[in-house]
Amino acid sequence: MMREYVNLANLLTSGSLVAGFLALYLIFQMTNLVAAAGLVAIAAVCDMLDGHMARRRGAPDDTFGTNLDSLADVVSFGAVPAFALYMASLYELPVIGFVACLVFFLCGAWRLARFSLCKNPLYFLGCPIPLAGLLVALFAAFEPPPFLALPVALVLGAL
Repeated sequence: MMREYVNLANLLTSGSLVAGFLALYLIFQMTNLVAAAGLVAIAAVCDMLDGHMARRRGAPDDTFGTNLDSLADVVSFGAVPAFALYMASLYELPVIGFVACLVFFLCGAWRLARFSLCKNPLYFLGCPIPLAGLLVALFAAFEPPPFLALPVALVLGAL
């Protein structure tokens, strides 16, 4: 039953996913990249709080919550920032800009997949996707020149 998965941690994770979806809507409407970046920041707050609430609950093996969190992260901190940066300036470099955004998105997804396999409570491997995604989304809000945006996407993706 789905009711067993309804808890504060999963509701916060769902809030992150909703914020990411709304940010995508704003990006595709080309209405406001600043508001989209703000929604990514809200997603980051939800992401911080959901982990805290899950640990506080003491659920020993919350596979549903872990998987939901990874899905929310790939949307809110992978797809949203990549599309925001593309729409902000990298559309001026149609193929290279698109590939750079795709690399950022894929690297984030791969890092999330690897994280669930290589969990170590003492350290992270690479740059966490919420941090990289938030930085890219905020950067996109300033509509940087494409030749400045290109290395940012590639470097943060590689990290």
